[in-house]
Amino acid sequence: MLYSRNHDIGFAHYPKTGGHSLVAWFRSVFPDAAFVEPPEQYSISHLPVRASLVRLGRATAPAQGFCNRTGRLLARTARRLGAGMLVTHCPTRIIGVMREPFETIVSLFEYWRHYPFETEPGSQFMLLARRGTFPEFVRAAVIDRNLLKYEVFFDAYGPAWQTTRLIDFAHLDAGLADVCREFRIAAPAPLQRLNVGPSRNRTLDSYRTEAGPLVKDVRRHFRWYYDNAARIMVRGDRRCG
Repeated sequence: MLYSRNHDIGFAHYPKTGGHSLVAWFRSVFPDAAFVEPPEQYSISHLPVRASLVRLGRATAPAQGFCNRTGRLLARTARRLGAGMLVTHCPTRIIGVMREPFETIVSLFEYWRHYPFETEPGSQFMLLARRGTFPEFVRAAVIDRNLLKYEVFFDAYGPAWQTTRLIDFAHLDAGLADVCREFRIAAPAPLQRLNVGPSRNRTLDSYRTEAGPLVKDVRRHFRWYYDNAARIMVRGDRRCG
């Protein structure tokens, strides 16, 4: 997470959701911003929200299995009782972006497959994108769980959930403008399009056909997104939930 201590606000970057563009914007607005965990090799950090808050001393680490067991219980209870059902509230404001999961997987696959690494990455997940097939990559992403669920990454219903705003990637500029108005941040200029992946010569439907039954596994892995995104994401017109 990129964090401004002076303003107690952070940007949590989920892969392939406009992170480089938002990092450039965030640094221009908050000059003191620094990564909670400075990246060693690349110019971006994907440290999840709860891990970032723990390192900042603003939250405690969840118990083992919290996101799987207690998280599901909190999610069900929060839907019934509303946002008051939170644990140890943390006032840190957090901005993040969510993208349709299958589209995210395709984007990540194509980006890693064509990125001009100086040396081949050591991650087996990344190497699958470079040397394997798309179905192999999808399987590694959602069945082998190499790609975090959104609710885990953004610590849904955790300490800072009440002050977390998740923007719809499909409406990034308008959604960011809405969040800036709510958080009383100066209206942003149109985002620079940085680190954009290669243009695809294929449609998403062709990737779905290639993935076959794994599409259902994507929906199963990202069930929280498909069940909740419509009422949670900021799109620039209204924020539901």
